[in-house]
Amino acid sequence: MYEGRLVGETIAPPQDKMKATGLTTPLPPVRRGKAGVVYKVSRLIARTTESLMPEMVSRRRERRDWERWVHSLTPELLMELPEAAAEVKRQVFQANVTRVEIETHAKCNRVCSFCPNVIMDRRMNNTVADAAMLDRVFDELGSIDYQRQICVARYSEPLTNKQYLYERLAAARVRAPRAVLAITTNTDYLTATVLKQLRDVGLNTMYMSLYLRDNERWSLELARTYSNRLAKKLGVRILTQRETPVSVQCTYEYAGVELSSTCHNWDEYGIDRGGLIQIYSQQGRLGPCRDPFQTFVIDYNGTVTPCCCVRSDLAEHSKFLMGDLSSGETSIFDVYAGRLAAWRRGVVSFGKKSSPCSSCRHRDIREDLVVPIATVLENQLQRIGRPDFHQPSAPVSSPRW
Repeated sequence: MYEGRLVGETIAPPQDKMKATGLTTPLPPVRRGKAGVVYKVSRLIARTTESLMPEMVSRRRERRDWERWVHSLTPELLMELPEAAAEVKRQVFQANVTRVEIETHAKCNRVCSFCPNVIMDRRMNNTVADAAMLDRVFDELGSIDYQRQICVARYSEPLTNKQYLYERLAAARVRAPRAVLAITTNTDYLTATVLKQLRDVGLNTMYMSLYLRDNERWSLELARTYSNRLAKKLGVRILTQRETPVSVQCTYEYAGVELSSTCHNWDEYGIDRGGLIQIYSQQGRLGPCRDPFQTFVIDYNGTVTPCCCVRSDLAEHSKFLMGDLSSGETSIFDVYAGRLAAWRRGVVSFGKKSSPCSSCRHRDIREDLVVPIATVLENQLQRIGRPDFHQPSAPVSSPRW
């Protein structure tokens, strides 16, 4: 799963600007992307280490990411700021959001058992996202010199409407020039020619999901076959290959675009998508959730949802929607500093969660990190004056898979 981070130098927000805008706690540093030889070498070393010691690297990375999130918590993240200055809202968004997830249209060519599209079939939905709405989003991101990720994903297949995707990516590149542009694709429509076109319009990263045929049963051998078949199809070389009991993850060599693929065993790996796919529901979520802090999710119709698991086109989730960007009257900063703050309060700590989070295991904390992260979280909540969110003792989280 994607973790939403960039390697690079740290630039702290000016203290004089913090005072001028009325922030009560210094915002965490904004992380800047860093290109060049050092960056490439560090990435190569990281990939090699991960391929040789995957479990150790995974645990250390996850602990680091949880600790970074805990230390990023401020009072402003946990309270609505409808009357705050626009600059305050912009700074809170800039300091915390590492991924803006959008749809360029609604259509998906597949109906998969592990996806809510099995309930809401989108194969005939040709609705496209309003270009003016997306341009406003890109302009707002450009106004804060956004350097994290904009990812075309959600519950559509981006490449079912390639031309519109190219146009929207090109617009994003112009309007938010330093953003990292990404897509998630099922690869059905992906070819070497399409990949080159995506690179030409400014794509930086591609996540490729490999799905088996209906009559196939997942195995490591079959997942390897699909990964090798994809490499041959695109004319690229596999750089790294990481295997777990439930997945095969690969990276590929391609100039100008970071390519990675996953082939999961969805009998074991899936999540219940806000209670929609109940075969994946766990007994009860106890761990915190970072998504409403780090991601900002926009459906093709301009609706903002609290995370990637909630969707606006199903009645079951209608009361969980956070805002509407279609009219242009509300900015992404207004929504993030508004209703989303209440949602964040509900998932910031250990303890039982309300629907639709109560049975979700998306990005849940691994069991062996519960106690150390609970201790760090308790200290941080006390430091920012919100000890009321701390649970008296750290519960044991349910295993994710």
